[in-house]
Amino acid sequence: MAQEKESKSTFDTVTRRKFLVYLGIFLGIIIAGISLLKKAGIKTINSFRIRSVEQTPSFDPETWKLTVEGLVNTPFILSYDELLQLESEEQVSDFHCVEGWSVDNVKWKGVRLKTIFDRAGLKPDAAFATFHSGSDIYSDSLSIQEALEPYVMLAYMMNDEMLPEDQGRPLRLVMPRMFGYKNVKWVNRITLVREQETGYWENLGYKTDGVSYP
Repeated sequence: MAQEKESKSTFDTVTRRKFLVYLGIFLGIIIAGISLLKKAGIKTINSFRIRSVEQTPSFDPETWKLTVEGLVNTPFILSYDELLQLESEEQVSDFHCVEGWSVDNVKWKGVRLKTIFDRAGLKPDAAFATFHSGSDIYSDSLSIQEALEPYVMLAYMMNDEMLPEDQGRPLRLVMPRMFGYKNVKWVNRITLVREQETGYWENLGYKTDGVSYP
């Protein structure tokens, strides 16, 4: 009987040790994962996992400008106040990331691309629009037909508040049926071009069409 108790005690000790070892490994993996996420520039805000390949550009509403250029009849520059005075619309749409997560029912407010294009007057050979971020590191593009789809906009509000800085303040492209990497943040320049320009992630192998659902 004493030998059985001793064996059981030894077994329990070994089991506890194994448990503590496994627990330590598990916690180590979690800590390492968090560290990697931080190094990769990923954080979570309002259910969005924020991945940024650039520093958040500084924004001053007094000096910020939106430039529309390229194959247009009337290139122009808008101040932030002028942007807010343009005809605006609201929509609720889902956001899909190529990494496999989504945020449903995001409320956006902003300007349709048709308003911008009508003001600029597109030349006949303007087939694509390239959207540049404020740091000029990140860009992506849409065809004119894609840019004019019903739920595409340049948004400056999200969920009834001005865009948070990490979400693209003051202006971001919203293209709900394409993955998030097509939804350029911190837009301050739109260039109309004849041939489609390859975006940041597309240069690294992502698909140009960025379609998240049919």
